[in-house]
Amino acid sequence: MARIENFSKERLVKLIADHIKKSFKQMGTLTNCNLDIRLDNWGCRMNGKWTWHTSEIKFGDNSYIYKDKQIDDAAFIRILNDAIALSNVRCKVYSQTYGDGYWTPKETHFERVEMYAKPCKEFITLYKMLEKYANRTLGETEVFFARVCGKRSSWSESGERQYLCYNAKQCQNIIDTIRKHRTSKDSFGFEVEECFSHGDDYDYEIAQYQESEWYGSNQTKLHITIKTPSGKVKADYKFGA
Repeated sequence: MARIENFSKERLVKLIADHIKKSFKQMGTLTNCNLDIRLDNWGCRMNGKWTWHTSEIKFGDNSYIYKDKQIDDAAFIRILNDAIALSNVRCKVYSQTYGDGYWTPKETHFERVEMYAKPCKEFITLYKMLEKYANRTLGETEVFFARVCGKRSSWSESGERQYLCYNAKQCQNIIDTIRKHRTSKDSFGFEVEECFSHGDDYDYEIAQYQESEWYGSNQTKLHITIKTPSGKVKADYKFGA
């Protein structure tokens, strides 16, 4: 792996965009996957204070070193978003913000970049139906399912997320449900609801006191409601990915 120092941010954005496009072509039959890219900040701790020394961005076969000014997670996310826009590839940057800004300072931590293939044709049809009937749109990655693994109160997703936009059978099921129940006089609406589960309650309770693992799920569901002109609910369904 080559180590390249003091590479301009503009050229770095271009190289990351090229890496995204190359990685996208290598996805094959995958519907989504994580991009191979990471940021490391190196330093040392003296007298209880951590002092930054080097920022290192790794992707492809090279490592890009910056010693003039630290690239923190927030700056790295901005670079990634610029590269994604330049690549014209479906991608999303995931991050977490810690701290309340009052008692503790807010800090943004980069997690990953996920790439997505083109949605199935059934999702495109569903997307247009929702936009037409509810006068709002559904994001391609808004409805998903992911398994989680946790210890005590902390958890993380395990494995790749499953998205509704790639589930042709489920999308068609939603389309058929809407066509079956909705008439031109009815009102139609939908929401995307978060549905987090700790899994088995007993296992989760034990894990709060022991160093044991618990398994659950993190998902969102599409909640569709169809009402008659008088306001009576005639259809109320929730669909997962």
